[in-house]
Amino acid sequence: MIYFIIVTLIIAGDKFLKEYFRSSLRGKHRKEHFTRSGEGINTVDAMQDGWRRKLSPRIEFLENKGAASGILSSHPKILKGISGIMLCFCAFVLGKERQKGRVSVVGLGYALLLGGGLSNFIDRMKKGSVTDYIRFPEFPVKKISNLVFNMSDFAIFAGIFCLLFRKK
Repeated sequence: MIYFIIVTLIIAGDKFLKEYFRSSLRGKHRKEHFTRSGEGINTVDAMQDGWRRKLSPRIEFLENKGAASGILSSHPKILKGISGIMLCFCAFVLGKERQKGRVSVVGLGYALLLGGGLSNFIDRMKKGSVTDYIRFPEFPVKKISNLVFNMSDFAIFAGIFCLLFRKK
């Protein structure tokens, strides 16, 4: 039951945030919150420095037709197929974990992966793209500082972390 709750909360929370940012950052107010030059709403005072500044998120709106960094954006059917297969695998393994009758780090990892993956998959199937809204422009790794994320992406990262660092 806890796995179902985790999946549901991720999907509901991410849907709420995506709708909020779609409505507040689009249209007549978009220029106040976001411009193509990379300006956005910085969530940390300009006076802060060091790692706090480097890790401070900026709200930026992006409709991503691909996976991370736009991968497979020109092949949406392949991306949807790969996503669907991976989600089925996660659901299958999560079902097996649930049958064990106890909560495990592996089950938690797959619940996070499934919730995040399903939320992005629903977006991709309904709109043809995934709404991203959080960027870390000062992050020391250039590749990461250029990416824009959403709540589902963080759930996916947390799920991968759980699976990589579980006790064997």
